[in-house]
Amino acid sequence: MTMFLLSTLLASLHHIAAFTLVACLVFELLTFRQTLSAHETRGIQVSAVVLLIAGILRVIYGGKGYAFYVGNTLFWVKMALVTIVSIVSIYPTVRYIRWGNIADGGTLTLPDGEFMRIRSLLRLQVIGILIILLVAPAMARGVWM
Repeated sequence: MTMFLLSTLLASLHHIAAFTLVACLVFELLTFRQTLSAHETRGIQVSAVVLLIAGILRVIYGGKGYAFYVGNTLFWVKMALVTIVSIVSIYPTVRYIRWGNIADGGTLTLPDGEFMRIRSLLRLQVIGILIILLVAPAMARGVWM
């Protein structure tokens, strides 16, 4: 496989995973309610893992090379934003995993406080993802290098 083809494939996989993650987060925010089933939380987990793996492979094997990314200020801004969004997602993710174990046989009703806390964290995640999507094209074009 040529380097161009590999780079194109990794970029496509990275973009598909990113858009899938955004779609899942927006869907999750719009449909989040106090009664959930276990099935409703799986898509976001899968797309986040694919996005992370594709991103790492893209930095290592992508067409711009490792040096482009590590020397790019906006790459580090983007990684900081990804880290912040990931940290914000920990609480909801842990809760989803616990609910998945509980909800396999039915549904779960959340207390008002927990519902509002998770809804606020989902909003923060979506805002963080939108900022990442604004930074990413500038990073790819070498702005601030």
